[in-house]
Amino acid sequence: MVLTLREVLDQHLRAADPQVLSGHDALDNEVRWVHSSEIFEIGPLLSGGELLLTTGLGLAGVDSGTRRHYIRELAQRGVAGVAVELGRTFDQAPGEMVREASSARFPFIILRTVVPFIDLCRAANTDLVSREVAALRRRSELDSVLHAEMAAGAGAPAMLKRIAAAVGCPLVLLGKGNALMAAEGLDDDHSAWQAVDAQAASVPVGMRGEVIATLVAGPGSPLAAEDVLTLLGVGAGPLGVTLSLTRELAGLPHRAASSLVSDLLERRIDRRSDLVMRCGAAGFRPARSSRIVPVAVDVPTPRMASRLTASVVKNLAAQSMHAQVHATSYALIATGRPDRDDVALIVDAYREFADEATVVVGDPVSIDAEQLSTSLLRVRRALSLAVADRQIEAGGGDAVTSTRALSADLAVQTLDTAVLGDLVASIAPVIAWDTEHGSELTRTLEVHLRHGCSATRSAAALNLGRQSLYQRLERIRGLIGFDFTGAQTYPGLLLALRAHRAQGRSTQ
Repeated sequence: MVLTLREVLDQHLRAADPQVLSGHDALDNEVRWVHSSEIFEIGPLLSGGELLLTTGLGLAGVDSGTRRHYIRELAQRGVAGVAVELGRTFDQAPGEMVREASSARFPFIILRTVVPFIDLCRAANTDLVSREVAALRRRSELDSVLHAEMAAGAGAPAMLKRIAAAVGCPLVLLGKGNALMAAEGLDDDHSAWQAVDAQAASVPVGMRGEVIATLVAGPGSPLAAEDVLTLLGVGAGPLGVTLSLTRELAGLPHRAASSLVSDLLERRIDRRSDLVMRCGAAGFRPARSSRIVPVAVDVPTPRMASRLTASVVKNLAAQSMHAQVHATSYALIATGRPDRDDVALIVDAYREFADEATVVVGDPVSIDAEQLSTSLLRVRRALSLAVADRQIEAGGGDAVTSTRALSADLAVQTLDTAVLGDLVASIAPVIAWDTEHGSELTRTLEVHLRHGCSATRSAAALNLGRQSLYQRLERIRGLIGFDFTGAQTYPGLLLALRAHRAQGRSTQ
């Protein structure tokens, strides 16, 4: 923070009993140094911003015109003010000097108590140096933390959060054409534009000689405008590199979409306003009342996943965003009908178009960063289970499913090995029979239970005749030793079968 003339007078020259005779409206000007001199021709030796202390010794033997020239030259050099000590050379302030200072709106101060100038200068300049050191430390710390974020692969929101903390005010990031890209410390688009209108400072964000964005600091910073501008400049470089690497620009919505989903999976977005702005940069603008259904797709090429999602969305007449993060394709599908089962509709739509893909449809959530991150993480876990199941069954299993269909599998995944073993013990005789005879009784039991113990649906799913199914079920009943369709044993057996499947995945 800068040191103003008012602060110097109040904090460091108080013992000298200062009185301001002119330039009252310039007391908030910055003082860059406090200097004492009796040289008459001191003006050309000053660079501006100094508070000059003098006893007036060099002015004692000159005429009034020369004294007026002395004040005029100091004002023209941008000196913060002059303070004349009374009692040594002058008993009162020379009127011509006061009039010249008033004409120039230049601070002219008298010191009515004699205090050694060295004490006054030491106190004020120590304060100035301390403030400069603090400013340098802020710049250095911000630079270090931003480069650490870059090394960690952080996106623009994380960068903005760090810069906003350093400057102590809201920030807005504008793209080309002044498109609203992101904001920190603001609740919505309206607040962001208000901050832009009342901005304290702004800097261009460039990369390879091209301006790709503008970083704007809103009002409210405790720092001086110059310090805010300096810190924005420190942040502009790393931010430009981040934007260039992640392509979080409105002109590249596919890159913006992938960056958005990646940051959601890493829980790097925690504000709804940031989520909405990032979605907009990716070309995805769901209505405020929409529900978002995340979808994860495992498919040989990203282009196939994009075409698959496009066909589904067209069939549903919905809005969506496609993203690629590492080897997995994701889609965010906006729905607007709370009275219908969107998960079932999306599952059915993907089943119509899915060919070589494995697809998991997630839980619908509102436009909330925390909820969307949780749903995306859950759908990512579920996709790995679905892919593993299809590998275990040599291409069989559900090509399209949902996180709610895999909820038991997701829960079982959190259990330790001992608990899994206890669960599987109830179906151990069936597993042992399959191992010894190469049969499929365990899969038959699972399919039959999952189809509500309907012989018709189970036989169709297993591609068996009803009589063959009955024979398998009778063998299973004999091995287990109880009626597996009973209401009390049904849930436990299903969970045991999912635990067995989890053990199978762990061996893949």
